[in-house]
Amino acid sequence: MRHLTPSVAFGCVELVGVIARNSPSANDLDSLRILSVSGEDLLAFATYLRWVELRDTGHLALTTDGIAASAIGDPRAAIRSLLAAYIDIAKPAWVQTASAGRRELLSHAPPGVQQVFAESGMAYGYDDDIVAWWDSLATRSRRVRDDALTEIGRQGERCSLEYERNRTGRDPKWTAVESNLEGYDILSSLSADDARRLTIEVKTSQQPPASAWFFLSRNEWEHANAALHHAFHLWTLIGDAPHLAVLSVEDVAPHLPADGGSGAWQTVRVPFRAFEPAFAAPAFPR
Repeated sequence: MRHLTPSVAFGCVELVGVIARNSPSANDLDSLRILSVSGEDLLAFATYLRWVELRDTGHLALTTDGIAASAIGDPRAAIRSLLAAYIDIAKPAWVQTASAGRRELLSHAPPGVQQVFAESGMAYGYDDDIVAWWDSLATRSRRVRDDALTEIGRQGERCSLEYERNRTGRDPKWTAVESNLEGYDILSSLSADDARRLTIEVKTSQQPPASAWFFLSRNEWEHANAALHHAFHLWTLIGDAPHLAVLSVEDVAPHLPADGGSGAWQTVRVPFRAFEPAFAAPAFPR
């Protein structure tokens, strides 16, 4: 991931204008400096944003996105476009806080990025276009966060598939890939000698048990209660030695809320630390 600073941001916007007007070669930028940033570094950043490309002729040209950026005219609006492109491509960790609001993102972003937001006019004000930009960013941040969580979840499910294959000598079914409405992730069997169904709900974190949490839905819990044989797999993916806690329905039940009056819970957050003793050893000993 390339570092974003005000000099790089405004320099990149200026470079796009230079390329739009002159179609230089990469060598033509050797002596160029904009806002104390070398032409080489600005070109690398503009290429990273997919605003600039090198043609077969050896000359630089703007991509479709680069042409759109160069046509904006207003430097601040161009920086907003640059911020959006950078976030979509780099997917920095701090962008996941955008769904919690502008102040939260700015408090988590690096100082240089904070200054870019300020220089672009996005760090303050409530004009309709500013609010709409932040709403759009919040939507993208949820997508980035959801993609990251999905991938972490898939890693845990793959670990459970391997664990069950080793435990039973049978190939379990990866139910979650086919449907996320079943209330469980993996269909396995009780043992190598007992082919009765065992449904498994997998929860995964990249944090240690002391600081990790998992979310359990009403649908997942209702299936767990209705199943003849069900287990929860809690994975901590830290380093190259994943740790697993295998829990029963009875293990989890004391940590769930009760419905009250006309209300019914739909999702509950449960700490891994409630089951910390179960994470005794790596699931796949070397």
